[in-house]
Amino acid sequence: MIGMWTRKKPFLNNQGFTLLEVLIAIMIMAMALGSIIAIQGGAIVATARAKQMNIVAMLARNQMIETEFKFRGKTFEEMKKEDGGTFDPPYQDYTWKSVAKEIQFPQLSALSPQKSEGKGGGGTSEIQELVTKLTTNFLSKAMREVTVSVLWKQSGKEQSFSLTTYWVNLNHEFSLNDQ
Repeated sequence: MIGMWTRKKPFLNNQGFTLLEVLIAIMIMAMALGSIIAIQGGAIVATARAKQMNIVAMLARNQMIETEFKFRGKTFEEMKKEDGGTFDPPYQDYTWKSVAKEIQFPQLSALSPQKSEGKGGGGTSEIQELVTKLTTNFLSKAMREVTVSVLWKQSGKEQSFSLTTYWVNLNHEFSLNDQ
């Protein structure tokens, strides 16, 4: 008689997932997987870009050193104003150019004090103006701005990377005739 008093559990209390729950779980997993793939793709592109920029920076630095060695011990007048070429394999897809130009300093005479009227110090102002002109001219002739650029094509567009340095000729003669 014990069996008469026990009831069986109804069939509606199943253990499991409905079709809707399974579809939602699959959709969440697909979005997560898509996000992971997108992030990984971005990381691969960033790594390739970093590798290329490392190569370009190395090529530019080496070309700057070669340019410096080429003109060591020579005067600025013996330097080529512009030069260029292609790198040796395996970097034959990259080209370089170098430009050396004279730096034009602004006239520093505008910074010197103006002549004062009625006082006898007019000659000092003229001397200061002459000294500043000579100094500005000397600095312009004793310094050069040298830029080395590395050029390459990527996705049909020309890309470039440039390094700039300043060379000073410490042996440049100071001339009183240059004005």
